[in-house]
Amino acid sequence: MAQVFSLKSNHVGLIVRGKHSHDHNPGKMEQHADCILPGGQPVGFFGNGGDASSGVSGPSFGSSSNSWAAGPSAIWNSKGLNMKGMVAYIEDLRKIRPMYVDAALAKKYDIKSTVLLLEVTKDQADLFERYWTQLKLNPGAFNILGGNCSTHASEAFIDAKILTKGIPGLDTPNNLYKQLSEKYIGKCQTFSGYIGVRNKGGDLYDLVVE
Repeated sequence: MAQVFSLKSNHVGLIVRGKHSHDHNPGKMEQHADCILPGGQPVGFFGNGGDASSGVSGPSFGSSSNSWAAGPSAIWNSKGLNMKGMVAYIEDLRKIRPMYVDAALAKKYDIKSTVLLLEVTKDQADLFERYWTQLKLNPGAFNILGGNCSTHASEAFIDAKILTKGIPGLDTPNNLYKQLSEKYIGKCQTFSGYIGVRNKGGDLYDLVVE
């Protein structure tokens, strides 16, 4: 049975797609980072295009629902380099990654994720949201090394003064998760399972975990 968590306006979070539990360490190309904005809306940075783009979207992940070719952050690019970046809010995710917002579809395609939630100050929440608003206007390029989904998620947490430095080691969603969970041990909530969101009016969303 699905659990529903009501998110507050001062909640922000990280979702690591492909991470099955707090202790699970997914492969480098088997993970993707999205963030949770104040109010509960998911947002993330994706590669959309590039020299090897096939234009494939939705549950194919570039080739099939099981392969996650080129990683779930990229629609398709053989090297993950020189791709046009895009910021995807919930309406975009419903088109390109519907299983990232619908827990039933996540379960259908067996896409387990782990969420880390933090309660922050209003100023931090406003800065976190502003980072994504500004990135949407000028997303730049997607590069698998140093310019990927976790790079920008990390920058959002830094801009909001939730973190003070970049991801230790490689820029991967799981390394960002570890950094946050270690810094805020005992002060964060984590959930694992098939993750979705449910609109509760306007720009407010509940977190759904199956």
